[in-house]
Amino acid sequence: MENYVYIVASLPEIAVNYDGGAFDYPAVREQIVELLSEDDRKLVALLEEGFDEDTLGADFYAKAAASESRFIREYFDFDGRLRNMKVAYLAKRLGKQGDAYFVDMPEADFEEESQIKAILEDSDFVRREQKMDELKWEKASDIARMDYFNMNAILAFLVKAKTVQRWAELDAAKGEEMFRKLVKEIRGTNEHLDLSGGGKIMHNS
Repeated sequence: MENYVYIVASLPEIAVNYDGGAFDYPAVREQIVELLSEDDRKLVALLEEGFDEDTLGADFYAKAAASESRFIREYFDFDGRLRNMKVAYLAKRLGKQGDAYFVDMPEADFEEESQIKAILEDSDFVRREQKMDELKWEKASDIARMDYFNMNAILAFLVKAKTVQRWAELDAAKGEEMFRKLVKEIRGTNEHLDLSGGGKIMHNS
């Protein structure tokens, strides 16, 4: 199990250095990464490569789809489909063709499609971005829902921590709200598990 139990149990303490708008994602990340194996550090690097929406393309999504990490595969399958819907929306608004910016995704049902369509119809840009990030947050939670002490739980935490940093920089009040939600979630998980050995340990997949 590597250091997963110790890391996940320590997440609330790792994150508590939040101070107003100064959530330090790099510091939080560093404390986690230094405890991971080399293979798991590569997963974190791949996850973070996917945080930069401006530079993502087909090569990245193909690499994510081939990952041995279930979290990486499922999260970026969702992210790629979300990206395509945003591209289509923006192209339509601007009266342009967005084909060159679409990412090829395998044929599959996209259960969040109706939610995303509703979000894109919101004329308030900031509110629209908040709702999109909240949807990504919930997707990360859903993928790792039964993964208490493994790498999936850590990757989901990093997705959420990066979101906290983004909103701490854009809107201090929203950033603090999301930070409190993050800490509440991870504390709630730990409170319902027996860290002495009786808790359910899930292997990474």
